[in-house]
Amino acid sequence: MDEKVKRAILKAVETEPFANQLNIKLVDLALGFSAVEMDYDPVTMNNIYNRAHGGVIFSLIDEAFETVSQAYGTIAVALNVN
Repeated sequence: MDEKVKRAILKAVETEPFANQLNIKLVDLALGFSAVEMDYDPVTMNNIYNRAHGGVIFSLIDEAFETVSQAYGTIAVALNVN
């Protein structure tokens, strides 16, 4: 993967307000691969069943998708996720 693109994506994630709100970190990125992580806080991230809220889980998935889809150096978006 182009190192300039990789650095740009890493920097963008570090300054992304939503990722920062959930403390999402990009830990590895390559063509076709993205690894993200976040600290799970049950006090603020649980649902009514005292489990991880689906929105939190999907946000983590979305961050991985957001970064890996840009790894080729072109802007890409999802039309559907299922």
